[in-house]
Amino acid sequence: MKLLNLFIIAIVLSFASVKLIADDARLLFEKTLQTEPGKELITSLIAGGVTVTTWANHEVNVKVYGNDEAEEKVIFIAENTGSGVKVEGKKKESGNFKNLTLRVEIMVPESYNVKLFSSGGSLEVTNLNGKIEANTSGGSIKLENTEGNIEAYTAGGNISIEKSRGDITASTSGGKILIFDFSGNVDASTAGGDINLTGSDGKIDASTAGGNIRLDYSGKNMGIDLSTLGGNITATLPSDFNADADIGTLAGKVRCDFAPVETKNKIYSYVKAKFNGGGEAFKCTTSAGNITITKK
Repeated sequence: MKLLNLFIIAIVLSFASVKLIADDARLLFEKTLQTEPGKELITSLIAGGVTVTTWANHEVNVKVYGNDEAEEKVIFIAENTGSGVKVEGKKKESGNFKNLTLRVEIMVPESYNVKLFSSGGSLEVTNLNGKIEANTSGGSIKLENTEGNIEAYTAGGNISIEKSRGDITASTSGGKILIFDFSGNVDASTAGGDINLTGSDGKIDASTAGGNIRLDYSGKNMGIDLSTLGGNITATLPSDFNADADIGTLAGKVRCDFAPVETKNKIYSYVKAKFNGGGEAFKCTTSAGNITITKK
């Protein structure tokens, strides 16, 4: 019972701590600008996260939340441009940040294009019909329910994309890539994490230097290339999936529902065959992992 009480106290203190941190940020800046659907939002922040959501208004609403240091050291600008709206967060003077809290919340029309850049925060976009370019040097990227091509780059976080209609390019140097319910081409690469893809009707190129790759694919084969240096590959495909397959692992095992597996020198396992009469390329390679190809 004593341990239970201590556990409850720890949880309460944890929530209290989170509340204090959240309350540290207050509204520092707000501006609403007239715009038109189909135009473009550009953000450029020295630090801080950006959340973009949509509404029916032909306006862009910008709210900036931060602590005392953000108010003292950062100047905020929101203005109309020839192409749409630009939002900036610049340093007022030289010097390092010590305890900066900063986040930006932006509402845009449902049909809008966005280019988001932050030197040190997470980026989120939901319910948008338009092109998305998201680039952060030190945070995660989360995109949900979007229609339009996506380019997402982060140097130090995960990338999560869900319910996307359009081509996707996603790259991270130190995180996972999760793309669910996609329709379109996918180019995903990470230097240090897993890649998990679920979707249909697109050409797929996925590579990781140090993680596993999982693919659950539906629709016609438009070309698939999956590669990892140090992980496993699992692909679940339609039973009528047709492909020219080239599958191999140097130090693992291959299991394939579509064609027999061959072994060379009792080490290298591979499959080179035509699935259902052949088609576009289907390539899976790993140096030190297993490969599993299954039918739905």
